[in-house]
Amino acid sequence: MRLAGLLISLLAATALAQVAPSVPDGAESRTQTKIQVNFLNSCRPAKADAEEMGRALAQVKERPRFAADFEISRGVTMLTEAESEALTEARAGATKGGAAKPSRWVRIRKEFPEKTLLTDAQYSLSVEGNSASETLALHLRDSKEVLQILISDSVTGSAAQVVKANTPPDRIRIERFGKGSIVLARCGTMDQSAYEPLFKAADGIFERYRAAMAVRAVVPAELARLPRGKESKAAETNH
Repeated sequence: MRLAGLLISLLAATALAQVAPSVPDGAESRTQTKIQVNFLNSCRPAKADAEEMGRALAQVKERPRFAADFEISRGVTMLTEAESEALTEARAGATKGGAAKPSRWVRIRKEFPEKTLLTDAQYSLSVEGNSASETLALHLRDSKEVLQILISDSVTGSAAQVVKANTPPDRIRIERFGKGSIVLARCGTMDQSAYEPLFKAADGIFERYRAAMAVRAVVPAELARLPRGKESKAAETNH
């Protein structure tokens, strides 16, 4: 009897050892899920990304020749305190914080003829208090690589000063088809000498498009048609 009991115990232990441990529903899929995080280094993009950015900028270096179609719009947008703080934090020399502020803006959109590299170009200038920012957006036609090229700057000063100054860009962004964006931005005192040719190329493009879109004449005239609050008048007076 003892031998029979011992055999039964050994068989039971063997059976238990062969039973897989129970796994809660969904636990296995959770443990196998992989999360990939892409870190965008806008101060020092990788060499391959910088080369691709250079090729994209080289495509649009010529003086633009627009079609007859164009559009000019203007407006005032009341930014919430959070939006205003986020915007001023991104601008060099701007003061962070404060209550909601009006953002006065002008946009110029120009179309290109059919069968050209670009479909359209859009220049925009926005002014909030004593800070202004410019953005040039170029949209490529039927491109399988680059969808959009964005060149921008942010400065402290009035709109009149900005449009006359031809301020060099401090940020370049390449939007790609099916891939992540490539971004290059000015980063304080960091050594970015390797990227100076890219900033110089973007500056030349920005300057040519400002001239071709008559920014110096159009933007001040359109801003003059907008209602001006006390804050906007004070900013113009101080600058």
